Amino acid sequence: MACALGALALGIYVYRRRHALLGIAAVFAFAVAFTLLLSPVCRLLERRGLRASLAAAAAVCGFLLIALLAVSAFVPYLVAHSIELIRRNAPTLTAVLQQVGAFVEQAGLHSADGSGIGEVITGAVSSLSAFAARGSMAFAAQTGRILFALVLAYYLLRERRLIGGHLLLVVPPAWRMPALSMLRGCRNAIMGYVSGMLKTSAFVSLATYLGLLLLGVPDALLLALFMGIFEILPYVGPVLGAVPILLSSIPQGLQQTLLALGLVVLVQQVEGNFISPYFTASSTSIHPLAAIVSVFVMGSLMGVWGILLAVPLVVTVRSALWSVRQARAAAPAAGNNSAAGD
Repeated sequence: MACALGALALGIYVYRRRHALLGIAAVFAFAVAFTLLLSPVCRLLERRGLRASLAAAAAVCGFLLIALLAVSAFVPYLVAHSIELIRRNAPTLTAVLQQVGAFVEQAGLHSADGSGIGEVITGAVSSLSAFAARGSMAFAAQTGRILFALVLAYYLLRERRLIGGHLLLVVPPAWRMPALSMLRGCRNAIMGYVSGMLKTSAFVSLATYLGLLLLGVPDALLLALFMGIFEILPYVGPVLGAVPILLSSIPQGLQQTLLALGLVVLVQQVEGNFISPYFTASSTSIHPLAAIVSVFVMGSLMGVWGILLAVPLVVTVRSALWSVRQARAAAPAAGNNSAAGD
């Protein structure tokens, strides 16, 4: 009875503090991800003669320096041109919304409270502005978490052998080999997925930029960067990335808009049928149905972060289960070979 009450109290506490606990879990998840990403660099530096602490510090500082250089190079351009893009496309967006509102009102459609479509659109725009303001504050908080995760990653890199040894002592001896196999499989799956995703995103950005440049769409580089960034979000990302492209091409006429839409569809078809399978190993690819369901469930639970983490989480869990099954299947075979040798 006491155990049941304790479990109930713990469950209530976890539910009430779920947002803070998710934030803590995100920090440790980032730290582990940075550790996996920087561990090859750290091992290379150690083979060159650096001590573990110096190698870990050099790996983390190098990553931070590259990130700061990338931010300083692209963020001013993105901010300045994004403001100009919004200013230039605001009349187009307003005209489109007015046309949609007039069509819907002519059809006799109203919201549940009887307000017209104009009021609904105005409320939606206001909600979107409030969401953007909250998003900027959340971005600042997330930046602090990422910096703290880098500090944790430094200690994890420096003491990775000691930490790994202590963790293995917790695992029962019969499960140590499956656990090692599972960790290696998860690491390979995560690195393969991240590598394939970055290469695919780079291809989408480059192909979109060249196509928009040939079509003469303004701000081709900025729109292509948006398309590559949104490509990281499975399924919903390409749709979000196509919106500013279409808005920028509408003032140039219907034909230009259709050509821009055709370009987006063509790039996505080439990416989905040729580029993504080429860059993504079979061990890190999952069935589209599993990807859609995972994106929907995780997105409903965690929002944008859920959409971003859904596919890598499924890939990691599947790789862990497969590695454990392979290790357990190999253990009896090894025992039988040993017995036959005796």
